[in-house]
Amino acid sequence: MNRRSFLIRSVGAMGALVTTQFLKDAQWLIANKAKPLLIVPEHKIIQTLYASESEGNYALFLGSKPDVYINPQFTVGEFANIAWGHDEGDTIEYLRETELLSKSEARDHLQEAADESLVFDWWLRHQSPNALAYNYLEGLDLGPELSGRGKTAGGIRFIDGFHPGNETLWVEVPDLLSISLLQGRLIELGKGIKLEILEGEYGLG
Repeated sequence: MNRRSFLIRSVGAMGALVTTQFLKDAQWLIANKAKPLLIVPEHKIIQTLYASESEGNYALFLGSKPDVYINPQFTVGEFANIAWGHDEGDTIEYLRETELLSKSEARDHLQEAADESLVFDWWLRHQSPNALAYNYLEGLDLGPELSGRGKTAGGIRFIDGFHPGNETLWVEVPDLLSISLLQGRLIELGKGIKLEILEGEYGLG
């Protein structure tokens, strides 16, 4: 688990949006209007980062809402290549060993539809909106670790598996203030990402 907070800079710092005044404005808006301070990026918006309440936090999803599943429809050969890096020869040998197929049977099997449960598990780890949010945000300079120096506020938590054997990639923030600070920091970094809070039930607890 990786936890970070957002660095608060002094008013007038070059290129800074997330300042002490921004923090005060966000806190006032949350206290009086019960909504985050979401500044719209001036540059072209590329994608939407959705925030949905989940067990007292806000889980983040990039590009689509958490109830969307896009079935990639891989063949066995395509899936072996994208999921495991196997070329056709590797996959044929794998099928011969594990499925006890002849070489011609294994070659024919390459064109059949991949097992849906395997594809779904791969999609959850690599292409689901929560995995996309994790991989995108985890690589950005959002702020220091929680024990870092400087004035900080809010937080963001990256989770690689909820328990041993679980491969879910998950990223969440604890409150509306953190949502405000995350949007501000993304703008500072020049990212065309717009945050949007989802209303309603998405089965997240």
